[in-house]
Amino acid sequence: GAGMTNGLRVLAGLLQLVASSAAIGLGGDFTLDRADGGRYALHESHAEAVVLLFGYTSCPDVCPTGLSRIARALRDLGDDASRVDALFVTLDPTRDTPARLREYTRYFHPAIIGLTGDTDRLDRVARLFNVRYAFVGKDTSEHYSMDHTANVYLVDPRGSVSAILPYGLPSVALTDALRAAIAAGRAAPAAGPGHPALDTTRDQGQPSDRSPVH
Repeated sequence: GAGMTNGLRVLAGLLQLVASSAAIGLGGDFTLDRADGGRYALHESHAEAVVLLFGYTSCPDVCPTGLSRIARALRDLGDDASRVDALFVTLDPTRDTPARLREYTRYFHPAIIGLTGDTDRLDRVARLFNVRYAFVGKDTSEHYSMDHTANVYLVDPRGSVSAILPYGLPSVALTDALRAAIAAGRAAPAAGPGHPALDTTRDQGQPSDRSPVH
């Protein structure tokens, strides 16, 4: 009922507030390759909010759950979904070819953009957001898995992380956060060019929420 929904919103808001205290200083500009062709450069985006998830297409549970929540939030936003860039960044470019990545993201929602690149570029972007990941069994099997940070990141128009939504929060928490970001974007003056520079050496050392071992 409405009481339960409101209770979930309050709990989600408190958890998001705690998690977002780790967001200070995270983020920055980046450019990666779109799975559907061309490039995606954060500083060229006209979105009022960017939602970002890192993972890989062979992930059995964490990534599908995160992408399903992003897709639900986009549907709940209605027309305002066009003001959001929803991004899924692969951490496994060897197996996640552009075609595979494109098919995977479209399964969840046609507006979700799959992003890839070479290992060095992906590692730099992951470090901007303090995303930790490690392959499991890659040296011994082609069916290797990965441990990786499972958070969803909300990024503002200047490229800074404005909120971190831990794995397991209901989709309503993401919907509410995106609505607030869109409202703030409408109220704010237009952002000038120039996102924070891509800092490839920064390591925030923040604790991260890991996905289970796959």
